[in-house]
Amino acid sequence: MSSINSGMFTATGQHFGISLTRTASIPEPSLLAFNLRSYLSEYTGYAKIRRAIYVGERCPTLSIESYSIALEELEEKTYDTTTYKHIARLLEQLTGERRDTEEWERRVSKEVKEQDTEIRGKLERAKKQVSKKDTLQAQWELVRLLQQRGLMDEAVRALQDGRTSCGGMPEQAELYVEAARVSQVMGRWLQVATYIQRTEAVLPDPDATARAELAVLRAQADFGDCKWSVAVNGLRELSIDTASIVFARKAVTPRDIALYGTLAGLAALDRDQVKQQLLDNVQFGQFLDRMPECQALLQSYYDSKYDDALNMLTRILSFCHLDPVIGPHVTTLKQRIRDNIVVLYIQPFVSVRMSSMATALCFGSTAQLEDTLVRMIDSGLIHARIDGTTGFLIKHTVNARDAALSRVETMHRAFAQQAELMTARIQYLEEESARKRGARA
Repeated sequence: MSSINSGMFTATGQHFGISLTRTASIPEPSLLAFNLRSYLSEYTGYAKIRRAIYVGERCPTLSIESYSIALEELEEKTYDTTTYKHIARLLEQLTGERRDTEEWERRVSKEVKEQDTEIRGKLERAKKQVSKKDTLQAQWELVRLLQQRGLMDEAVRALQDGRTSCGGMPEQAELYVEAARVSQVMGRWLQVATYIQRTEAVLPDPDATARAELAVLRAQADFGDCKWSVAVNGLRELSIDTASIVFARKAVTPRDIALYGTLAGLAALDRDQVKQQLLDNVQFGQFLDRMPECQALLQSYYDSKYDDALNMLTRILSFCHLDPVIGPHVTTLKQRIRDNIVVLYIQPFVSVRMSSMATALCFGSTAQLEDTLVRMIDSGLIHARIDGTTGFLIKHTVNARDAALSRVETMHRAFAQQAELMTARIQYLEEESARKRGARA
């Protein structure tokens, strides 16, 4: 169990990376066989609590169930009285039923006080005896207590303080990895990346299990920072076997890896790369087996069945809205993947009737498609023009001779600019030299 104090919430209402305020509502996931309790049962501790709160904030029809699950996890596995009381109040507002939290609060506060006193006594004695081993052990106990209390920032600081008691590089690496895990719970991806770099600096050749965990943490951080191509490069090298200990921690699951890899791949890779790096990748295929919808989406995308791919994408993203890692990026991912599909669709054609294209790509109307095409043309994603009279999109064909001449002209301008700068430099040096000779005379 664990504890808490009132300092867990910042002025903005944030707690371990999740805002405890209502956001814009979204519908329940449209994936078949979705069950919230089953979904959340794959996680534990604050990973589970964070996801449950995230769902409750965003999906009104699932709020009561998700907050109830969060409350159960808080009561069973933490001393986090602040979050516990907040969720209890939310449930009271939703159900009209008041929950007595005072007895639980008194009990856990007593336990926390006893544990805190004991741990700090151990720390003091170990420091007096100048025992690095005992000091580090007591420091780890303090870190665990702070984590259980939900005091994640304090836990990270305690991990940093523990470095002075380390007897070697492996112990430092363990502290850095734990700091990355804590940052992962809070959704602070820059911190995760920083602690991974520090881990690799002190432990350049980790064992297979450590490499797998660092790869998972790095890929999740890259995904959280919208570095799609970097994320998919890390994810496609993972295997379920080497990452089994990582998944046993129940902070990330094989299904999460399938989702991250699929969505990042569709956002960053071309059609042939999707086939080579994801669909034909035996290791990544193990993750796709845990999320068949991702397999179907990738296959439809590669087979140019764009209406099927877009329908499946919509269903998967309806689920991803409830994921605290993917959720903030759903709109960006949807636009990026749809843009890639538009590019693939028009690739074989010189001109395309926009009404047919709108139907094939599941746009609500030709006007919506036209808005998308205008944006893509302006940003250089496609080279074409819209013929409003005929309703066709007409691609620009680049003449090889014109392209070569354009490159030569660009090179000439760059050379001329460099020559001009060099002439000015020579003139300056000559004038400076003449001035110095005159001064000596």
